[in-house]
Amino acid sequence: MLFDFDMTLADSSYSITDAVNMIAQSRGLRSVTREEILRVIGLPIAESWMALWGAFDESWLDEYREKFVPMEYKGLRLFPGAREVLESLRGLGMRLGVASNRRNVLPALEATDIAQYFDSVVGLQDVALPKPNPDVVIESMERLGVRGAETWYVGDTADDMRAAVAAGVWGIGVESGNFKAADLLEAGAWRAIPSVVDLPALAETGNPSGCTFVPSRG
Repeated sequence: MLFDFDMTLADSSYSITDAVNMIAQSRGLRSVTREEILRVIGLPIAESWMALWGAFDESWLDEYREKFVPMEYKGLRLFPGAREVLESLRGLGMRLGVASNRRNVLPALEATDIAQYFDSVVGLQDVALPKPNPDVVIESMERLGVRGAETWYVGDTADDMRAAVAAGVWGIGVESGNFKAADLLEAGAWRAIPSVVDLPALAETGNPSGCTFVPSRG
């Protein structure tokens, strides 16, 4: 089972809002709200800032990573029950991985003390293209030595589900971010659930069709 990180395993919306507003103040940009941040979480950072401010400068990113990202990590909070879910899935014998649009997702896993649960950690520094392209999912499968038919990808955005479809894996959408079940299913999710706490029960039932998964969209 592969996971997105932001708004799937952890609520990063408050810490990202604070950090983005720090760079906004430093560079004379307008402040943004948490609701605006929720709409762009999951996008590569340059793309998200273009959506927020209509502009992007590499120097902003350099300052952000140097000064404000460490503060962002301190504000990350796992969703209730997320750690127990990971422990339960490992207890079921599942191999776990993270496939994220963060450039380097490992520090976020370490900051929330869950890195030890994952056999594979893939971010944008490891692939050519971000989600909705399937690169991070495919790279994760290659590292784990698994096939699409036996892989589930859990994420909170439509782009996560599009990446799952493109990679030929089972997409499980969670409503813990800015997307509702209908949006996630429309984007290609096999199932949509309220949060990751519903995963162990779903994992125990497995593929209800008993058939090899064949993507129907994308």
